[in-house]
Amino acid sequence: MVKKNDLNFKVSLIITAGFILLCAAVYVVTNAGYSKDVILQKANAFYSDERYFMSAKYFSKALSLGASGPEIYRNYAAALLRLGNYDDAVKYLLLSAEGDPANYETYYSLGNAYYQKARLTNSAGKFEQAASYLEKAASLSPETEKTYLLIGNCYRSFGQQENARAWYRRALLSGNFSQAGFYNLIGHTFKEEGRFKEAIDYYTRAVTADYSFVAAYCNIGDMYVKLNDFGSAQLYYEKAISVNPDFAAPYVKIGMLLAEQNKHDEAVPWYLKALSKNADDEKANYLLGTAYNEMGRKSDAVEFLKKAAYLGSDEAVYELRNMGVDLR
Repeated sequence: MVKKNDLNFKVSLIITAGFILLCAAVYVVTNAGYSKDVILQKANAFYSDERYFMSAKYFSKALSLGASGPEIYRNYAAALLRLGNYDDAVKYLLLSAEGDPANYETYYSLGNAYYQKARLTNSAGKFEQAASYLEKAASLSPETEKTYLLIGNCYRSFGQQENARAWYRRALLSGNFSQAGFYNLIGHTFKEEGRFKEAIDYYTRAVTADYSFVAAYCNIGDMYVKLNDFGSAQLYYEKAISVNPDFAAPYVKIGMLLAEQNKHDEAVPWYLKALSKNADDEKANYLLGTAYNEMGRKSDAVEFLKKAAYLGSDEAVYELRNMGVDLR
């Protein structure tokens, strides 16, 4: 027969054990949630500090603890994109899109991920995938300029200049974006097709929209070079200089124009002017070196070619080796 005291003791023991287990369960659940929140805070803080490896590591840890949701997947993918891990970024962006199918940033990031993958593999199919996600992003947020820019890049990357122009024109119709910038981009599409006169027309529209657009003046000059109209080319390079005399590129371009005509002695002062604006201009150093070499001024040629090689010019290294110069 069980004694009453023994029975009470056993009941007390069971109740105590149950209470301890309950407390333990509450503690685990509470702290697991707390841990996820803290880890997610750290992941976002690392991302804000541009420490993308650590950010991705903490997002991954949070997911392993059961964190989930469209925003978490999207933020994790953003860190992965920064690390160049495009496949995993796409995986989590697709999960994010399932839970939040109307989020602009998700579709823009998907387009960007596919665009970056396509650039690595030169895959027309991936460029098309990128464009399709970006077009979805544009439908969700039609007033976001960067979407139109990247859609255009996608189509131009696999030879669909007409589609790129259509999106650039759509951006122009919105009236909210840089008119000069999109006219300039349309000019690029015509240049890429070898339609130089039409390119000039759109580059001219760009400078009409923004008189200070130095690069567009240079682009017009480049098109006249393609058309063998060197006089008009130099005129537009000089216009670029008049607009911004501190911009080195047009000086270099005038020098190149003269070098094309074997006027190396006349090209030299223009290269020197470019270097007075930017002494570390790799191209100006290289071209000045080659001009001096054509003029028989080897020591001067070596000086500037070595500077260009130091700045990263493979062409300068090749020239120096052909001249028998020891690069050590």
